[in-house]
Amino acid sequence: MENNSIIGWIPWPVAAATAVWFGVMAYKAAKNRVLWSIGGGLLGLVVTTIVLGLAQATFIPFDSGAVAGFRVKVAVIAILLVVGIGWLFTGSLHRHLLASRKETAAPASEPPVTPPTTAPKP
Repeated sequence: MENNSIIGWIPWPVAAATAVWFGVMAYKAAKNRVLWSIGGGLLGLVVTTIVLGLAQATFIPFDSGAVAGFRVKVAVIAILLVVGIGWLFTGSLHRHLLASRKETAAPASEPPVTPPTTAPKP
């Protein structure tokens, strides 16, 4: 009998990588890197486990070759979801994005607009 555990060990490296990613981002932004690392690790662990658990609940393998391909596909989806959600949560830590947005928001050097002159009424 084959073990059809889709979840396996995949959430743990994703959680560790997310914790490191959040910690580095917090360090660069001069925030509390321990709290951000813990939050990132929990985010990676929870999101990956939920995605893989739901995938395992919906998967009915027809042959043993289908399990490996499905496991890889679901792991990639879970990692992309963690990256997307993590990018949203660390939005306040992205200094380089905020700086580039401010540079592009500055208007080009145009002369100031002067109000039209009106003639006095007689």
